[in-house]
Amino acid sequence: MSSRVATRYAKSLIELAQTQSVDSKVYDEMVAFSGLASESKDLRDLLSNPVVSGNDKAQVLDKVFVDASALTKSFVSLVVGRKRESELANIAKVYIQMYDQNKGVVKVSVKSAIALDDKSLEDVKRYLKGLVKEDDLQIVNTVDPSVIGGMVIQFDDKLLDLSIAKELKEIRKQLIYN
Repeated sequence: MSSRVATRYAKSLIELAQTQSVDSKVYDEMVAFSGLASESKDLRDLLSNPVVSGNDKAQVLDKVFVDASALTKSFVSLVVGRKRESELANIAKVYIQMYDQNKGVVKVSVKSAIALDDKSLEDVKRYLKGLVKEDDLQIVNTVDPSVIGGMVIQFDDKLLDLSIAKELKEIRKQLIYN
């Protein structure tokens, strides 16, 4: 869930990046930062810690964004200057979502009991093309043994539970309540 603050900052960043024609470079930087922030609890703790000074946070973020574009560096500096550094990870996520939406990219999460092969992923993509208006589908397959069989497909705000685990729960409900 993104905050209104993150949405406003991300919208401003994407508009600036588009006017300077560096939106794809900033996208790559936001993807990298988002990944780093999700992997590093220390970074998240540092950015949200009110005891750590803004200067110390700015020094750490300068090292994180050492190879970033001038726009990204100045944006991060602005965010730290306004004491919103705890929102940076959310801003990055919202930026990524806005960029994907502008480019017509739909990210699809497919959970299955075993890793799907390329043919199965293509079948899922063909199936979803009928449901999704966009052509560019990026499918990420994750393995979750609790699915038992079938798959759980999630995209946008939709969830298609085509798993055996769900069917077993439905059968169980019918047996209990009938």
